Amino acid sequence: MFEPTPTSNRKRIAVIGAGPAGLVALKTLIATREYQDKRWEVIAFEQRTDIGGIWLPDPSPGDQPQTPLYNSLTTNLPHPIMAFRDFPFPHSTPLYPKASVVLQYLQDYVKGFHLHPYIRFSTYVTSIKPYSLGTTGVSWNITTKSYPPIANEEVTWANVNTIVIANGRHGRPFYPSNIDNFDAWKGVGKISHSMTYREATPFRDKSVIVVGNGPSALDISPELVGIASRVYRSIRKSSTTSGITTRGQPQDKEEAITICRPIREFGDIKEGVVVLDDGKILSGVDHVIFATGYDISTPFLGPPVVNGMPNRERAYPTPDNWLINSGQHLFPLTKHMIPTPKHLPLGSFFVLGLPRPIVPFPLIEIQCHLVTAILSGKVEMDIEGENSAVHAMMEEMLRRFDNRSDLAAREWHRMDGERQFDYRVEIANLTDADPNTMIPEWQRRVYARKLELRKAWKEIEKKGEDKRVTKDVGKGGEHEWVELMDRILEEIDKGEQNRGWTKTTD
Repeated sequence: MFEPTPTSNRKRIAVIGAGPAGLVALKTLIATREYQDKRWEVIAFEQRTDIGGIWLPDPSPGDQPQTPLYNSLTTNLPHPIMAFRDFPFPHSTPLYPKASVVLQYLQDYVKGFHLHPYIRFSTYVTSIKPYSLGTTGVSWNITTKSYPPIANEEVTWANVNTIVIANGRHGRPFYPSNIDNFDAWKGVGKISHSMTYREATPFRDKSVIVVGNGPSALDISPELVGIASRVYRSIRKSSTTSGITTRGQPQDKEEAITICRPIREFGDIKEGVVVLDDGKILSGVDHVIFATGYDISTPFLGPPVVNGMPNRERAYPTPDNWLINSGQHLFPLTKHMIPTPKHLPLGSFFVLGLPRPIVPFPLIEIQCHLVTAILSGKVEMDIEGENSAVHAMMEEMLRRFDNRSDLAAREWHRMDGERQFDYRVEIANLTDADPNTMIPEWQRRVYARKLELRKAWKEIEKKGEDKRVTKDVGKGGEHEWVELMDRILEEIDKGEQNRGWTKTTD
């Protein structure tokens, strides 16, 4: 039992968060010989009343929702590629399941690996501070409160040896800071973030701009079509619809969305004037939804570990901080998860799930293998050498971006395309995990065509064939899902999308 005050000399490990990252961290930690031999103690602190993180709905979101989950959300990845490698989704699951199915999957994961006893729910971490520094490592004091908070109720968990940050990347909405008159529009309720979006009805008969080109923007903008009077999508890359895809939405909805340039200025509020960066003026705009992503948020950490609020002006820590949080990157970390400052010895502190855009569950899963390998002494690192290496990489990135710290920070954890799979192989090779099992080759092939596959799946759903297509698929193992996805992609290549797809039988 993990108590506030140590009752033995066991290594004390605390996981912050019980969303997907926290759950796989718990599962991996308690599966070790060290835990089974009672050499480790493990606990997870979760602010909410149940597991699931962003997949757990917030019944009363308000202005500060606990999740960005909107009502219509389905996964943007097929579940065979999305699942933890040792825990597939049930057979016959729709290829792109609804959020409720993912939540049930995570609940089944908790039950299957008996994780509930290790999670302290309704517990808000208010601070994590270094308690002592020594030659063998740093220990931490964690201060928690009940959530919702109770006056004067506070608990300190002393002498924690290892902190695993697993609170996700979707807790603090990011807004661009370079748009004139932004605060005035936001102050009268004409600006919101996709984090607060739940469904299209509040925007009926309104002219709406959705800012962004990521998954949320590509879901929300077509959902507004037919409800809002006009829908714009503001993006950096192009002033036309060329090459812009809307995550498998029907073509008529794609064509109903006007693609426009980035916003330079908000003008007259009453007239709804918006000025784009090419000088074009839009009038009659009623509302702007910023689907512009999220800042990395670690409100429980402060100096000297990390600056309290995002510092967008720097790529490196200030002299009085060990790490920098720019909002878009944490630095310096090797392998995007392990601090390299001398004040944080190897094994004292880990951060999960920073790379983006990625397939999150299996990437974090392999990160957790490295966490346990380091804590058990199976993997050692030359942290001083790693520190020099990550600083050299940042110097190179700053040269690429003309010393623009904000651009370097935004790119630092980016792992487009193949890079995330190469990263997973790299991490697997540091541990005893089998790369061929953890990162099978078919995942690269399917991920490269995920948008085509999702669009085809939408057509299958539209024809009402989805249940027939997936019936009993997966009963015989993962290969059945791979075969199904490959057949769908083959039909796309043939241009025979009207034929439908079925599971082959022997």
